[in-house]
Parts: sequence; structure tokens; C-alpha cells
Amino acid sequence: MNKSVNNIINALGGTTKLANLLGVNPSAVSNYRQKGFPARLHLKIIALCEEFSIPIDNDFIDKSKIPLKVIKSNSNEFLTHKSNSIMSSLSSDGYQLIDPPILVPADKVIDRLGETIVDRLFIFSQKDGIRLCLRPDLTIPTCLYYLDQGFGGEKKLYSYFGKVFQFYDEEENEPTEFTQTGIESIGDQDSLNADVEVFVKIYNALKKEGINNFKTYFGDVSLFQEFINVLDIPELWKKSLLEKFWNEDEFKILLDEISKKNINNDKFAERVYSLDIESALELVRGTINSSDGSFFAGRSLEEITDRLRKKGESYSLKPLSDSTKKLITEFLSIKDTPSLAISGLRKLCKSLDRSLLNKIDEVEKRFEIINSNGVDFNNAIFGAEKGRDVEYYSGFLYDFAWNNNNESIYIGGGGRYDDLIKLLGSENRIPAVGAALNLKKVERISQIESL
Repeated sequence: MNKSVNNIINALGGTTKLANLLGVNPSAVSNYRQKGFPARLHLKIIALCEEFSIPIDNDFIDKSKIPLKVIKSNSNEFLTHKSNSIMSSLSSDGYQLIDPPILVPADKVIDRLGETIVDRLFIFSQKDGIRLCLRPDLTIPTCLYYLDQGFGGEKKLYSYFGKVFQFYDEEENEPTEFTQTGIESIGDQDSLNADVEVFVKIYNALKKEGINNFKTYFGDVSLFQEFINVLDIPELWKKSLLEKFWNEDEFKILLDEISKKNINNDKFAERVYSLDIESALELVRGTINSSDGSFFAGRSLEEITDRLRKKGESYSLKPLSDSTKKLITEFLSIKDTPSLAISGLRKLCKSLDRSLLNKIDEVEKRFEIINSNGVDFNNAIFGAEKGRDVEYYSGFLYDFAWNNNNESIYIGGGGRYDDLIKLLGSENRIPAVGAALNLKKVERISQIESL
């Protein structure tokens, strides 16, 4: 029996209590008594010991190889009755309160949140080379929790509360850790109902606690996807525009490039494109002298060939017309109250395929149902380009920002992410939507409003 681990388990309330805290079966905790805590739980165990003022054996801390100061960087945080009340509201109506994993695969986080998140992550490497990071939000950990429970499409309603960790420079005046609470609806096939339910629940939780002076910024990335799909432009341009949507600067560069006729064609790329795939691979292999298909400049033979074929294909295509470029720019520039924005979208897209107009109708219907649940849109904005900063969103999304004079404080937000769980390891595409609040910001706003 591991004496140090056994003492920690007993101090944290025993086998059953710790099993509930960790979200595992009691039999797993019994196994920990014999073999020790698995590495993936070290940070969580340290955090629990910190929370309950339980001394930790130095050998255990040393073995964890995780900087304890990261956990204590904001030890003065205190949650008031207001935050506890919000958490209670979110954990009602069938939403199960869970404790998602603190350590998550870093590469999966980067793939889904985008490269811009890299500099904000606390990343650790295991001996086997796998990179882990402290959770920067609670949505991805909740999805991993769902998969760890063996679910593959069943409807589950989760609520959560816990620390998240993002590195900020000192001049940004933001804490490296803060407490987040939220909800996730996973596996509900009625997407419209789930969208409305999650939004109304998180919105009402704020209103119930007297947080009123905030603005809601809405978007729906599926609208832009449908818009691009119905345009009469080459498939290569469609794919490229959708890929670059998540990076505003690169999107603008691409739009300018495909709107101009290429003068200096790459003859080699054109030749690669003109060949069948096997012949193209053989040509590229011979050119880079990599007959075994090894990597070249960080890319495989297949990746290099694919890039060259796309480049060659681009030379064969006519540039976008000025009217199409203008249409794309005007679509993304639409930003107004929900009703006026929808009206503007209909007017702009009236001559396009009916499938896009149907999608606009869906957006309007969602707003109508939300409004019927007592939500007004007097302080709301809908933007057609909203959602470019988080790559896992696939549809409806929103942010809450509190405004007071010249100060704007981000409170939280949420949205739909139907592709995320499959990308994290599920065999199936599972519909999901969620929302979260930064309780540190809620506390700050509450203090300002009480002055």
C-alpha cells in the first residue's frame, strides 16, 4: 500500500468521497491506494489538497513535475453568494454537476481553439512525448469527460464549476487563472430547442442576480458557410475561403489574391496539377529527391504534392468578379440589431439559392423563440462575421459584455459545436451546444454596480 497516497485519500474524505470529487468509480480509488495516483490526476489531486488545506508530501509534488505556483497565482479569489447562486441556477433542471479533467491533450486544444491560443497555454510534456496542458476553458474537458464515460451520442446535460488557466502578460492585467461556470447540452438532436434552452438558461442566470447592463453579441458561422457554398465560384475558392474564415487578415489577403489574375505562373505547379495523382507524386518525389516519402521541410510528400496541385489549379481558374468580391465583403460587414441584420441579409441574398434563404429563416425563428422566453434584444447585436476567433463553433454563438461608460468587460458566452466531439475521438458526429461565464468578472461587475 502506498502510504503517502493512502493518507491523501483518507484526508480528502475516503474512497467514495474522493471518487465523487474525481468523477471516477470507487474501485478506481481503491486501485490508487495500491498503485498510486496516475499522472493525469496529479494536478487535480494537488488542487484538491490546496482547496481543503491538506499538506502534501514533497515527494508527491516532485514526482508530479507541475509548478505548484500556477495553482496559487490567484489565491485571493473569493466567490460571493451571487456566484454560488449562479452555479446553483445552472445546475438545476436536469443538468448534472461534473468536475471535468484539469489536464487535457494540448494538441487537441490547439487544433480546435486555433494557433492563437498557443501562447496562453500552460503546456507540459510526458516522457512518451505527449503534450498536456492545463485546461484553458471547460468545454473541451467536458467533451472529453463525456467520451470517458463511454457515451457516443446519448443526450447528456452537464453543468460545471472550476478553475481554468490562461497565461497573460502583466500589462494585460488579467489573472492566469479564474473560475468558470457553465453548461453543456450534448447529444440533443433537436438543435433549435437546445440552442434556445442553453442561451435562455445562461441569460436568465445573469439577470436573476441583477447583472443587467450587458450587451449580447450574436453570430452564426453556419450562415457564412452556406453563403459561400451557394456562390457560383470554383470549389477550390470555396474551400479556401472557408478555411481562411477563422483568420481575418489571411482571409482578406486570400480574397484579394483570388480576385486578381495571376501574372507569374508557377510552371512546375501547373505541370503537377495536369498529372494524375500517382504521376504527380512520382514527379514531386523525384524533384525533392525523397524516394522513400520522408518529410521535407516539415511536410510529407503527399502534403507537398497537394499544395502544388492546388496552386497549379488556381492558375487555371478565372479570378473572382468584382461583384462577387463585393458581395462577400458586404455579407461579412452586416452588423445590426438582430431584426435589422436579418432583414439586411435577406435583401443582400435574395437572388441566391433558396437553401441560404432557408438558413436565414432558421436564424430568425431562433430569435423569435428566444424572444418568446422573455429575452429582449434592445441591447443586442448580430454580426455576420461573428465567431472567427474560436474554430470549434459550427453554428449559433454569442458573447456577453458588460458596459459602463468607457469600460467593457467580457462576461462569457457560448455556442454550437457539432463537430468538436468527433474531432476529439468520437466515432460519430454528436450535436452539442454550451455556454460559460467568467465568475471573476461577474464578481467584479457586481462590486461596481453596488457602488
